[in-house]
Amino acid sequence: MLLLLLLAFLTGPTGCEIDRSDAPSSPDISSKTLKSALSPTLPLVVNVTLDGEPVSGAIVSQGGNTARWETNVNGQAVVALDPSVEGDLFVMALHPEARTRGSYVLEGDAEAVVALERFSPVDNEDYEFKSPGEFGNALVLWECGHCHHTTNHEFEDSVHRSSASNPILYDVYQGRHGTIAEEVACLEEGGEWKVLPAPGGLPAEAVCVIAPAVQDFGTNGACANCHAPGINGVVGGRDLLEADGVAYEYGVHCDVCHRVESVDLDSLSPGIGGVLKIVRPLDKPFSEQLGEWLPLAFGPDGDVVNANMGSVARELYHESTLCAGCHQQDQPVLVPGVSIDADRWPSGRLPVHSTYAEWEAGPMNPSAPCQSCHMPPNPTVENTADLQLVKESLGVVAGWFRPPGILRKHTWYGPRSDEHSLLNLAAAVFMEKSVEDGVLTVAAKVKNVGPGHAIPTGEPMRSILLRVEASCDGEGLKPIGGSVVPDFGGYLERREASEDWTTWENAEAGQQIRVVAFGEDWLDYTGFGPFGDGTFSAEDKGMRSEFHAGASVIVDVVDGEVVLDEPLPDGDVAYLVEPDAWPEDSAVSRGLAGAPGFGFARVMVGEDGSRMVPHYRAVDVASDNRLLPQDSWTSTHLFETPCPDPKVRSVLIHRAYPYGEARTRGWTLIDSVMTEGSR
Repeated sequence: MLLLLLLAFLTGPTGCEIDRSDAPSSPDISSKTLKSALSPTLPLVVNVTLDGEPVSGAIVSQGGNTARWETNVNGQAVVALDPSVEGDLFVMALHPEARTRGSYVLEGDAEAVVALERFSPVDNEDYEFKSPGEFGNALVLWECGHCHHTTNHEFEDSVHRSSASNPILYDVYQGRHGTIAEEVACLEEGGEWKVLPAPGGLPAEAVCVIAPAVQDFGTNGACANCHAPGINGVVGGRDLLEADGVAYEYGVHCDVCHRVESVDLDSLSPGIGGVLKIVRPLDKPFSEQLGEWLPLAFGPDGDVVNANMGSVARELYHESTLCAGCHQQDQPVLVPGVSIDADRWPSGRLPVHSTYAEWEAGPMNPSAPCQSCHMPPNPTVENTADLQLVKESLGVVAGWFRPPGILRKHTWYGPRSDEHSLLNLAAAVFMEKSVEDGVLTVAAKVKNVGPGHAIPTGEPMRSILLRVEASCDGEGLKPIGGSVVPDFGGYLERREASEDWTTWENAEAGQQIRVVAFGEDWLDYTGFGPFGDGTFSAEDKGMRSEFHAGASVIVDVVDGEVVLDEPLPDGDVAYLVEPDAWPEDSAVSRGLAGAPGFGFARVMVGEDGSRMVPHYRAVDVASDNRLLPQDSWTSTHLFETPCPDPKVRSVLIHRAYPYGEARTRGWTLIDSVMTEGSR
């Protein structure tokens, strides 16, 4: 048994030598010779023990053979060997409480013995998380990239890699302005110049604090549980600013994910220390070259016997439940002195991240778990240790060939992916138009056609915005009614009907004032949870019907009062927005509130009524009309047209952060176009 584990060190890029004085001797083995002497129909009886006792229910396999067998009450399984498999002729057994181990098959063998030993289920707080290593420069054996070249390369540019070092994360966590670097400018913006601990273990620095911080609410929000799970020592409940070294530079990295032993979906705390139970190795190794602790790693496969891995198979790595650890979170109201509305939220918690629950209730459960889309197959590699690069080590050392399509990319494609952005596959817009008595009517239907979850999903500050425009011979048509982008589409200033619309603090020539009128009814959409399951009435769902009443361009500002190209119409609310350069400049984020179109978002509300606030400031969810899988919403838009066949154009965009929050914090906000079309 020890020999096969030690063989992992005899080949590979390091050329490591190992003290084998404690290992039993064994004859020289030639797999090629063995295969020629074996009959493909000769059965092999495999006896499996666990801590010295026969064990039933263990899964037995042959390296490189996809067939599986299960041991009986006597700990035996009869295996039909396939001598044609390339690489070492080897049988192994897996059990949920033990590292996978196995035995070579010799000429004439009728039986084999696989002796499994239970690993300690106690998490070892003295264990130090290992670095994945830089791609192409992982020089030591304990860096994952040393053997897993392709996986390491894929991880390099993933959002998991930057989860703990994203500066926007710390802007929110500490209430910082993202770009102001001078005290005077900070004070002019209404901020406070403070010396705060710097992320990544760097020395404290003076920054501009412009908004409430997570810790202002007497909590750390459990942010590090998911964003920086690899902080050494006690897991769960750590301050995000404790992340440094590997924990900061690599975020959600290999050595954290592959320590997840089980998932407790009943836990009320997200990430490690809560939903995700991790077990770091505690057993002592039989050789000092294996490190301070006997390696232990959890993963999707039950045929990995390399000693450096200490592999234990877990089915959860094929399932969405693993992702639920961080992509499903309900939280209590964190604002001190504010109680949650128990009638509206009887669980006492607000839905913050509900991606897993959306998938669980949707049509892709269980056939297409999260990994199907966000970790697509990678047919270019032959196993996760890049066997195509080290074929001379085929077998116990580097593993066996995997069937094409089995291996999955560790890229976690999503809305922020530069390569293979899933946004372009998520939604479709269908438009119908008609002209009657000089009025163009456009019906625009937005449908969730791709994901198994709602769109947008994840971070609740995200939104999807539809913009509709029409033209005749290149001249834009004047909107005269129909649905508009809600307030979360963004604006420079907002005024109610009872307020003065002639003076605006930030008014400049070229800007627009859009006026919106409220309808008498509320939108009875089908959203997530109580917003779609019949719990809430249309009014409880929080979205009034809104219509475009008109818009005027500011041509001048005289003594603080705006001079308009035409008078403003009556309405219920007015928005001051930037010059309307759309669609020529459609990717640049602008205030779209009140423009012809529509929007989809989970709107979290603060104590002061502020909308689209970060979740730690939320006291309620005002509305949630995000599109569930295969659901759609149709909005209607009216334009005045002098031509019989005007051109209609639509653009659907994904916005990562609220427009107002980005302006407050100095974030650069570029909208991502999901789909666009014309008719």
